[in-house]
Amino acid sequence: CSSENEKIKAEQPSVAMIKAIEIPFREHGYSEFPSKLLTTQAELDKFLTQVGNINSWNSKTEFLEKIQNENIDFKRYNLLFYRITEASGSIKVEVKNELMRVDNGEITIPIEKSTPSVGTDDMAYYAVAYRLSKEVKKVIFDDSKQSVVIANEKSAMIVPKNCQAWFDGCNNCTRGGCTKMACFAYLPQNFRCTKWD
Repeated sequence: CSSENEKIKAEQPSVAMIKAIEIPFREHGYSEFPSKLLTTQAELDKFLTQVGNINSWNSKTEFLEKIQNENIDFKRYNLLFYRITEASGSIKVEVKNELMRVDNGEITIPIEKSTPSVGTDDMAYYAVAYRLSKEVKKVIFDDSKQSVVIANEKSAMIVPKNCQAWFDGCNNCTRGGCTKMACFAYLPQNFRCTKWD
């Protein structure tokens, strides 16, 4: 029994690897940003300034305080901001942090979704944030229908590793490159994967 407990303990990530930051879960303001991996204090400062300049938030002050109070040491950690978008606010979404597990430097976080028989016609934006050790290779969000794989490395935009084609807020892209449309507005918050591996 003790060896089984040791095995389970080894599969659960330590706080040194990943720590959930208790930001508001559902927030209209999250519609303004795609998922982000911030790897420096300068990137975080820029992000917080952008949040501060947007008015369409319900709990902006609480969000800013939770992120700032974390005092992330970017020599050791990154900040992962992961957005979940649902076409209906009636879909119940739960991120199961207590069930996250690690395997060979990859952390998997289960997400549960339940859809009622009658739904509403409103968009819902959810987000979770984590202080993430730079030693972690990937974070995988798994809702049992689709796994979104995020590499824990510096990138201009988070494109899940298993996303083969996407809309970046202006152009359609694949691993080979993007279309070259001249866009009136570039809206990275509208990023969406259009073809999954």
